[in-house]
Amino acid sequence: MTTTPSLNALRAFHAVAQTLSVTAAARELGVTPGAVSRQIKSLEENIGLALLVRDGRSMRLTADGRELEEGLEDIFSRIGEAVDRLKRPARGARLRVMVPPIFASCWLLSRLEGFKERRPDTEVILIDLAEKTGTKRGIDLVISWGRLEEGPNVIAERLSPSENVFPVCLPGICGRDGLTGATLLHYETVGNSWGWPSWPEFIDAVGLDSSELRDGPRLTPALLLDAARRGKGVMLANDALAHDDLASGRFVRPIAESMRVEDSYCLLMDRAARNRPEVQAFRNWIKGEFAACFPRGGGGAESRG
Repeated sequence: MTTTPSLNALRAFHAVAQTLSVTAAARELGVTPGAVSRQIKSLEENIGLALLVRDGRSMRLTADGRELEEGLEDIFSRIGEAVDRLKRPARGARLRVMVPPIFASCWLLSRLEGFKERRPDTEVILIDLAEKTGTKRGIDLVISWGRLEEGPNVIAERLSPSENVFPVCLPGICGRDGLTGATLLHYETVGNSWGWPSWPEFIDAVGLDSSELRDGPRLTPALLLDAARRGKGVMLANDALAHDDLASGRFVRPIAESMRVEDSYCLLMDRAARNRPEVQAFRNWIKGEFAACFPRGGGGAESRG
């Protein structure tokens, strides 16, 4: 009859699985490489499975090893979070929010001080979200653009029912004939994983003549925003991204047409973290900010198409 593996053996395996090096794992754990090797051997004998394959100086996980490591990663992460929560009363709460950089730059950062005034004891850490994703270990909240998607451990809420997408640019970039002669700045994301409409899709949806339009560079969202703000062309923005720049007069809408899309900004929460006071406070605050900016779920005009 097998016994439950020791915590030290599991920690040793987890460290080796993270580094694929007994020496590096030993350094991390503060023990000798021989002690780590003995713990791994003991663990493999205990469960009756090979977890690591050694090939000369290299090392890799077996399929069983990968499965065990996935479970241990979650367990040790939760242990770390539990210990971290115990420390929070002395130093205040900490909230880690993953957010698309372009959304943070255009909309969130200018409003974040309002949350700090409401929760001065909560430290908010913003982390780049390069592509659409679900929640990540160690992240309390994710703000993502796309369709509403929940999972077994994820609660998802729309921040707005739907959004409009429309062109924006600096004043004077386009002539009196709308987009005629304009340089179109294109979004470039891996596999278009955000579901963001392309210029051809927008032109077709609103029935524009594209014969006088010029193709500009393909840029990641943050670089595209910088190019538009430098007057290099016209970008497609949604209600949230364009709101503050339109209100300040930095951007204008060269044409009135817009394209209604089903995608919107969503808030993703780990079910285990949803009842924490700081998580609920941020959720209520950001939903209130969206409602104040977009009382009917989007401020752009409907498209002609």
